[in-house]
Amino acid sequence: MTPSIASREVSSRIEQRTLVLSIAVVLIIVVGSLGYGVVIDSQAVILNGIFSVLSLISGGMSLLAAKLVVKPEDHRFPYGYAHIEPLVLSANGLMVLVICIYAFVNGIKGIFAGGQEVDATGVMVFGAVTGFVNLVMWAYESRIARRTGSLIIKDDAREWLIDAGFSLVTLVAFAAVFVIEEPMRGVWALYADPVMVSLMALLALPVPLSVLRRSMREVLMMNEASDKVSSRLASALDQLTSERGVVRSKRRVVKTGRMYFVEVDIVVGPDFEYQTVVQQDQLRERILKGIGKPLEEVWLTITFTTEHRWT
Repeated sequence: MTPSIASREVSSRIEQRTLVLSIAVVLIIVVGSLGYGVVIDSQAVILNGIFSVLSLISGGMSLLAAKLVVKPEDHRFPYGYAHIEPLVLSANGLMVLVICIYAFVNGIKGIFAGGQEVDATGVMVFGAVTGFVNLVMWAYESRIARRTGSLIIKDDAREWLIDAGFSLVTLVAFAAVFVIEEPMRGVWALYADPVMVSLMALLALPVPLSVLRRSMREVLMMNEASDKVSSRLASALDQLTSERGVVRSKRRVVKTGRMYFVEVDIVVGPDFEYQTVVQQDQLRERILKGIGKPLEEVWLTITFTTEHRWT
């Protein structure tokens, strides 16, 4: 087993263990948030529980994706399972987007309905406890994501940070009930819960939109103009076209999950100097080094032709 493959397997095991821990912590928060929210009659706390339910579903899907993407290609998926990762991220982003819109509408309805008074102290305790747990999980997963380079863990860590933001903003908002002077104190106590629901939904919106934008580009196999692999490949091919016998080259680069699919067509003339298969393999190795990625992360196809119509 090569070091690169061993390293990928170790990273995959760490990734899966981290996701299992994340799911376990989320499950505890789901039960606590929904139960406690019903007891103190707080829509903000219940909304946190609903977000946690989505995180639970998201975590399960991410764990499944983490197990699949490291599997080798087979007869059913001849190009491997890399496409599963952006599909899962897209589904997760869409779920969060829908619940954000739903929560915002419900919060606005609550404001127009005259609000509702809740136990401010109870919400503050909830915000402090969950905020601390969320920040600990965010810090832990961020470190794991940097260590393994896992986009799934990185996005899961981002969700923990969003949840931490919700909890801490909720804590500050309800603490204001004890600071604001009357008559505004009574008004804020009445409207704090629906206002915070709407505000949290608005604050969360950019995150699923950003995830959807990135993951859907990969699902649709769209090239990112600023992609480093694409630019490095362009430089390597520019050097190649200056060599004897190379008429022109055409490249296609798309990223799907953690795998790059790279196709290069090279049109050659009669005086092309790389005539043998061994020489052409050496040229392939040179192009791969120019890309700057190990072969395990690149599905590389390089063809040589004398006719433009094959490119």
